Amino acid sequence: MVSRASLFIFGAPGNGKSTITERMALLMGAAVEIPHAVSVGDEIIRVIDPVYHKIADGTQPIDRRLVKVERPVVVAGGELKLQQLDLTYDASNRYYEAPLQWKANAGVFVIDDFGRQEVPPMRLLNRFIVPMEKKVDYLDLSASGRKIELPFLCQIVFSTNLSPTELVDEAFLRRMAYKIGVSNPSPEAFGRILRYECDRQGVTFDEKAIGYLLNNLYGKKPLRGSHPRALIARLVDLANYRQEPPRLTPQTLKEAFDACFNPALGSLTEEDWARPAIT
Repeated sequence: MVSRASLFIFGAPGNGKSTITERMALLMGAAVEIPHAVSVGDEIIRVIDPVYHKIADGTQPIDRRLVKVERPVVVAGGELKLQQLDLTYDASNRYYEAPLQWKANAGVFVIDDFGRQEVPPMRLLNRFIVPMEKKVDYLDLSASGRKIELPFLCQIVFSTNLSPTELVDEAFLRRMAYKIGVSNPSPEAFGRILRYECDRQGVTFDEKAIGYLLNNLYGKKPLRGSHPRALIARLVDLANYRQEPPRLTPQTLKEAFDACFNPALGSLTEEDWARPAIT
């Protein structure tokens, strides 16, 4: 974060990669001032975008050409195309729309689901080699043929749940300043997340639920950081359907687990708490 250098983050789905990248902007400092638009000769480029630029609290700049916004987080997923990284001309309104990386300046630009885009991974990386190394991007004004130079001041993050060894080569990894793997939570961490989700969703927590889930339901199934949220949400849904308070019991946990992961439904009773743990 201090260096603003490129970051490659990888790991199994459901362990918080997207959450981590979207929170990075909160660590980048105070709000920034950006222009509503930029003129190049007689051509106009619109920069401000309400999708990505949230107006900051407090006093706005005296210069009304500028607006103070929170640090932007621009996320592009599997739908990303190379054209979105260039200036696009609106012929009817006669102005250009700034590309995604420009809108992410002073914030974070996340290429999520890296490797699932139509464009090959190495070709997408090649588009950013010069900006990452020189901190400058070059864009073409298609209507006039001009080329402009733009400061490249965003933190760029490539995020994937695919295997890095199958997705990219050594050259790619060498160009990534930092590589971070997000692993599955430990049983202890899983329990803390489960407790948090119970508190958040208004369910009385029971310590026995952790052991029951791990030993009797999960078995060898890998734990994911997002599972407790989904499990408790399904448990609450079923309780609301039955018009009863949500409770952590073997039956409700089994039903929630089946709703999330297992199409073969079963039924359990309160006595199943006493089933021996798998060792």
